Amino acid sequence: MRYWEACEAQVTAAEAIEECRKYGIEAAVRDCDGALIDKESGEVIGLPDDSGEFHGGDVLGFLGY
Repeated sequence: MRYWEACEAQVTAAEAIEECRKYGIEAAVRDCDGALIDKESGEVIGLPDDSGEFHGGDVLGFLGY
């Protein structure tokens, strides 16, 4: 997948968590609001859309791309 395609993609929580894991970041979905967070720092990686999916650009941005 090209960078711009990844930025525009919607990803599931499992896909986002796996991508973060590849970069040594332990991510999880926060129970109270469904946000994807970095478990170590508590920083929000992304917020879910109405379908419960995450914007690929948010995940890539958190990873430093």
